[in-house]
Amino acid sequence: MQLSIVVPNYEYGNFADRFFGSIAGQTLALDQVEIVFVDDGSRDNSLEQAHRWAQQLPCANFRILTPSRTGKPGLVRNHGLEHASGELLLCLDPDDALLPGYLERCVTTLIQDTSIDVVYTDYREVGVGDGRDVRLPDFKRGLLRTQNALPPSAMIRRSLWDSGVRFRDNTEYEDWDFWVQCQMTGASFRRIPEVLFEYTLHDKNFSHHAVRHDGHAKARIVLNNPDFFHPEVRRWADSYLRGRLHGQAMQRGYIPTPSDVKKLLMDVETRVRDLDAQ
Repeated sequence: MQLSIVVPNYEYGNFADRFFGSIAGQTLALDQVEIVFVDDGSRDNSLEQAHRWAQQLPCANFRILTPSRTGKPGLVRNHGLEHASGELLLCLDPDDALLPGYLERCVTTLIQDTSIDVVYTDYREVGVGDGRDVRLPDFKRGLLRTQNALPPSAMIRRSLWDSGVRFRDNTEYEDWDFWVQCQMTGASFRRIPEVLFEYTLHDKNFSHHAVRHDGHAKARIVLNNPDFFHPEVRRWADSYLRGRLHGQAMQRGYIPTPSDVKKLLMDVETRVRDLDAQ
């Protein structure tokens, strides 16, 4: 069963040795692994590094694509996924690194249980202080309605891509939106409770951009997938984008529940009454 690894890249050449070295160190044989490296207009040595590693890695195929620059990691992933040929698909950012058992554990899980469509693992944050291990929750229905509980590096079956699931460019939380789309197809998710990859924190992370646009990014997820969210939550998302008083962003990385929205409305009504009484 061939695995395609899609690598969206923009000026991450300085991470190439760490990233590709972690693939070279996998316990899974690479003769059934295809790498699709998609460069988004880098001006550093990213392409040079990719060509060098293409000669070194004993993988089944190593493709280097150079489409026009978009500045949107999700669209770059889509481009790579369109050219991927594997039955299993995995998007990896080149500033991250896999621990040796990552590919083998994920591929084996999907081969052994054909009812599973998405598999993900715990991870280690590195780059700030001593780092920390992040233990994710086991997947359950409703989890994605309030938080993004999956890392962007989850492995999926090709059937999800073939069903029309895509990364969208109108929300900075593009991976969260992607997993919601997967769940809406009826996909089954499985967590492997082991720390098997490293997520690197640095000042060029696209996630910093998402944090700065947290409210807008969450509201777009809701309105992108209206059937997944309660009408009250859709009301909140529409109000936020329209700049209405009760459309508050809530805490970062959290989409409000219907109860949260009702409380917001009650708070607004109370403030309005207080103003009227003055």
